[in-house]
Amino acid sequence: MALLYRFVKLQDRAHSHVFTFVVTRSVTRDLERDVTSKEFTCGHQRWAITFSRTDKVLGVYLVWKSISEFIRVYVDFSFTLLNREHFSVNESFTGKQVKFTAESPAQGNRNYISVNDLYARNFTDPNGEFQLELSMGHVRTAFDSEFRIPTSFLGHHLSHRGHHHHGAVPTSTLTNIKTPSGTVTKVETSYFSFAGFDWNIALYPNGIKEAHGSNENRLAIYLNRCTGFDHQCRVRYSIILGDTENRLDSGIVDDVSDSEGKSYGWHPRGKYADLVRKGAIKIHVELILANTLSEVVSNITFQPIPPNTTNQNVNHGVTATSVISQCYDRDKQGWSIKCDCHSESIRIHMVFKDIQNVPRNHLRYVNWTAYVLRFHGKAGPVEPVPLPGAPFSHYYAQDSSDEGIIMETDVAVKQLRDTNCPFLTEKNQIRVQIEWEESYLLFQATYHKYDDVIRLHNQQMRKEIATLQAENYSLERQLFSYQKSIAFAHSRGTYSDDLTLEDGRPEDDEQYFEGGDYSLGDRSLSTDTEYA
Repeated sequence: MALLYRFVKLQDRAHSHVFTFVVTRSVTRDLERDVTSKEFTCGHQRWAITFSRTDKVLGVYLVWKSISEFIRVYVDFSFTLLNREHFSVNESFTGKQVKFTAESPAQGNRNYISVNDLYARNFTDPNGEFQLELSMGHVRTAFDSEFRIPTSFLGHHLSHRGHHHHGAVPTSTLTNIKTPSGTVTKVETSYFSFAGFDWNIALYPNGIKEAHGSNENRLAIYLNRCTGFDHQCRVRYSIILGDTENRLDSGIVDDVSDSEGKSYGWHPRGKYADLVRKGAIKIHVELILANTLSEVVSNITFQPIPPNTTNQNVNHGVTATSVISQCYDRDKQGWSIKCDCHSESIRIHMVFKDIQNVPRNHLRYVNWTAYVLRFHGKAGPVEPVPLPGAPFSHYYAQDSSDEGIIMETDVAVKQLRDTNCPFLTEKNQIRVQIEWEESYLLFQATYHKYDDVIRLHNQQMRKEIATLQAENYSLERQLFSYQKSIAFAHSRGTYSDDLTLEDGRPEDDEQYFEGGDYSLGDRSLSTDTEYA
């Protein structure tokens, strides 16, 4: 099967991603094996699509590839076979918040379309190839575990609540860390995978400040990154701690995992003893985001402008220059970043240095957000200020060099002369941060960012037409129901405004479901026939 062919991100409420695959005729002719696509990422998870062939019927499945024990992934997805004559006869099926687990990693439709219909209904071209569209959105990743608290640590709290549990649960480990100020107790969950990294959750029942003589006895929870220390990582998550009436909810936490995998953590106002049930504290984590960060430093130098220079109004008597800094994205591709100070405001010039590494006849789509760091005093917090127009994206095809992209900032060059400029360090440096959000390798190098507009409009119109068709069908059903109720009332010689069905149920209670012979939800698919 061909590589990932096209991609477009729809900025709707679901943040949908649409992937289009070119499917070769080997899918319909090779009866001995299933055919699986190359992997791609969506919602910080790795996926693939696979086809099965049984009894002249073609099946298609979405397969979760980054399987991790005790992780559950929920996703809205839709498969659409694109008809070569008219979009109204496309063949589609949809699943809402479909659950993927280690025991059930593939979900789809085993009887999607017959091979004969594939050809007869004009889905294939003369070469037997066809296009399949996959839309994905609302990808949610959840991790459930529990912290096992030993009897010696809980004391009398355990004796009141019992000490047993049922079924397989993730393991947790307890560690006592000796420090000069005392011993700190830490309980950690088992490892899990998200966004290509391994993580775990650490609970400090009495906090970590007790090591410094504090008696606050305040909980501390940390999301620890255990692999991939080449970058910092911006993370977003939410935690529910405990399952009693005293359970604690963090809400959405924005955090940074540093180059050692440590984070700022969550420090709720609560006591571990109030959360213990049956000798354990349950924890539920929703993992939302994990984007790697690259940070570069540009040294700013000021050079006097000769007195006879007439154009002195821009930078007030000085010109600022900066050196080029190098960084690498998550795919270990090189970039150069330079602060351009030759206009009224600072501009960031970003160049893809490894553009020659893009495979021939392919595109590399890269999406990122750039920040300039603002300092709030020597001991104050550091605030990343996003550049106007972020996020940025670009398509890169193989070339000898990249001209680069200019990103404007709101920082005036004249501010650099101020000794208290919040964007300069003590060493006259500007720190720029790049958050790498998405990167896809796409098949064929003839696509351009302007083509995204057409694809976006196409998706929007099809979605709007489908909504109108559904509304029209609902109105037709209501009309038919009214006509049936009126006919029933006339046949009995009475008429009532209380329109009900013949069995006495109100019309609104009638449910409609357009069935399909496919497996969605928690049911497991047969791995030997459903996916390769």
